[in-house]
Amino acid sequence: MYLKLSIRNARRSFIDYLLYVAAMTVLLAIIEISNCIAIIGELAGFQVIFLPLLIAAIQIALVGYIDFFLLKQRAKEFASYLLLGMEKKRLTRLFLWEVLLIGFCCYIVGTTIGFSIYELWYFRDSMHGIKHCGFLYGRSMFYTLLFFGLIETVCSFRLKGRLNKLQIRELMHERNSNQGIKNIGSYKKWGVIFFLCFVCFIGCVCGIVFLPEVYIVYPVSVVAIPLLVSVFAFYKWVFGYLYAYRRMNPVRIYQKDRLYIAANMTSNFKTAATVNAVFCICFLFSGCSFVTGMLILQPEFQLFDTAMRQWMGTSQISICIVLLVIYFSILSLQQIIEVRQSSKSNQIMCCMGKSNKQIEKLVNKQIAIKLLSPIIMALLVILFCIPLLNGKMNLILPVSLNNILLELAGEFGACIVVFYICYFGIICVMSKRYMNTSAICAGLPF
Repeated sequence: MYLKLSIRNARRSFIDYLLYVAAMTVLLAIIEISNCIAIIGELAGFQVIFLPLLIAAIQIALVGYIDFFLLKQRAKEFASYLLLGMEKKRLTRLFLWEVLLIGFCCYIVGTTIGFSIYELWYFRDSMHGIKHCGFLYGRSMFYTLLFFGLIETVCSFRLKGRLNKLQIRELMHERNSNQGIKNIGSYKKWGVIFFLCFVCFIGCVCGIVFLPEVYIVYPVSVVAIPLLVSVFAFYKWVFGYLYAYRRMNPVRIYQKDRLYIAANMTSNFKTAATVNAVFCICFLFSGCSFVTGMLILQPEFQLFDTAMRQWMGTSQISICIVLLVIYFSILSLQQIIEVRQSSKSNQIMCCMGKSNKQIEKLVNKQIAIKLLSPIIMALLVILFCIPLLNGKMNLILPVSLNNILLELAGEFGACIVVFYICYFGIICVMSKRYMNTSAICAGLPF
């Protein structure tokens, strides 16, 4: 009986599981590609194992977020199982096995897609034979399986802890519950942490630019620490401030659409802060990879021989593309799911007198803000760092490469604008279908 109920509700929650399936498949495909790059790089004498480790860390954060999202969506169903007499341990095992089974299917599909993409790129050269293909496929699949096991273990442990804490009454209201905080002014400490860490980060960048070459190794070795901490602290501070601002109920928040947007952004502000920080780091690493790869591919860059330059440059640009795909694809899918979930809110706004164009404009504004929010901290870092580092690069590189860093930053910005416009258009077109459905359900013409 429980199995039939689980299958029936899983079918009903297909759209919700689509976020999990798509995220797992895309990220596992990317890990497979990065493992192939790492293995070939290792055979060629390079060390690029950092890439799959970075993507695995990003995936742990994103899959953890999606797991809690699925728990919210099926909380009432789980409460019903408990009322029917199912033991809490059995319910937890059932849900974890369900997630693991879906994840393993995503592993099979993702690794197949990932290796196929890499094979088209790498084995187009007739130098590489079938033996290399079989060796690479087996080894990369094994490494991806290890990463998949690590990701599922960490996320399942957190999900089990969360599910065990929830009682029947809490499960009944979990889907509509919002995150809160006891001390409304606690966001201020995150502001202080952000300021101190960002000052340390700028100090490290200034050390890289102005210190003699003998001492540059010291700021280079630690610059990532204040950067990562400042990114997380920034979003904790910003979302905490928005939550406190909404709770204080100033008169200005009731003007125009500010209350709706603020409530939408801060209903789960702790999770939103973490997810935005992860995406911001993704964006920053993507920019670094693009600039590094394009710089290495410049003919005037003579630190390595031609074969090594091509390999390193292509690998860095591949990393850039991988991280941008993660950023825009997962964010876009998340927005589509959220628009679908807010269909009832759209019905209420229709009944309150909002026109269909006003609702569409409001939803599009919300999508635009959420697609841009992870970039805010990255832009702050770029505005401070690029001018300083560009001056340093002008002193090191040949005259023909003067201001190359500014040019590459501009090219990367142009790529981001193109990606943003394309994905924003796709989300708006797909979300309009749910707004049409909302209007029809409310008995109004769209």
